[in-house]
Amino acid sequence: MNGFTSKTFLILVTVIFPLLLLAAAVFLGSNIVAIIAILVWMGVGTIILYLPYAKD
Repeated sequence: MNGFTSKTFLILVTVIFPLLLLAAAVFLGSNIVAIIAILVWMGVGTIILYLPYAKD
């Protein structure tokens, strides 16, 4: 049985959810601070996910 693993949750939280928020912010005409905050969230999440693999 293929369940909801922690890796799937991390990808959901760091990539998919912020992309949906970014699309909604752009579509609804949100301010630039919210858009930058979402982009920073994606960047920091990607860095945190990448660091354990780059340590080798």
